[in-house]
Amino acid sequence: MTTYLEAKAAGSPTWTDHASPDAEAARNFYHAVFGWQYDIGGPEFGGYTTARLGAYPVAGMSAIPESMPDLKPNWGLYFASNDINADVARAEALGAKIIFPVMEVGPFGSMVHLEDPTGAQFALWQAASHVGWQVSNEPGSIAWLELYSPNAKAARDFYAAMLNTTADPMPGGMEYYVLKQGDDQLCGIMQIDPAWGPMPAQWVNYFAVANADETVATVIKHGGQQMGGIDDSPFGRIAALMDPFGAIFKIVQPPVG
Repeated sequence: MTTYLEAKAAGSPTWTDHASPDAEAARNFYHAVFGWQYDIGGPEFGGYTTARLGAYPVAGMSAIPESMPDLKPNWGLYFASNDINADVARAEALGAKIIFPVMEVGPFGSMVHLEDPTGAQFALWQAASHVGWQVSNEPGSIAWLELYSPNAKAARDFYAAMLNTTADPMPGGMEYYVLKQGDDQLCGIMQIDPAWGPMPAQWVNYFAVANADETVATVIKHGGQQMGGIDDSPFGRIAALMDPFGAIFKIVQPPVG
């Protein structure tokens, strides 16, 4: 388990949030799957909800506004920034598009939503009082993040330049890069295989779980879907899932030892 009480280093993944057409149903689903508890925000913040593991914030949840009917349910990723306006300018110079411009979110921080040159959306977060998730690699919290891109090399070059990271290729048969700050592994970038069928560029969360098989069963029981099998890997036992609203996420049961 890793805990965070201060803002993370610039360029690090720092927060994730879920958007769906039914925020209450989404809260109930993820409570059943991960045991999350919730702090529901007031109307001035659109009811934006913080999901907690015990006292630790782990994710945000919100309802898709009626004014945005084309927005599909999703899990979104935020990277930490210590100068959000400068980072937006750099991202644009590298080929990103602004989806929602920089805005202050009360006393919590500032955010901006962008689209990378390969079509995946992401966000930047400059923390004030809200430092992002406060725990990771604990069952029910973030364990890893992965971009699925139709052009992994272009995505690699964009994120490495924007986030000031290195990008190391992973050995093996797939085209996969790991973004790193020093020795710290931040996230992965994977080439979409045409054999998978139509798949948009997107960031996907991996949540840690104590038992992958039991978690898959819980997801199915509460209206979610399993996408493929449950696979053993050097990184743990992994399954790809879809919640009842259509948002994709993965789970990983870390290896023992």
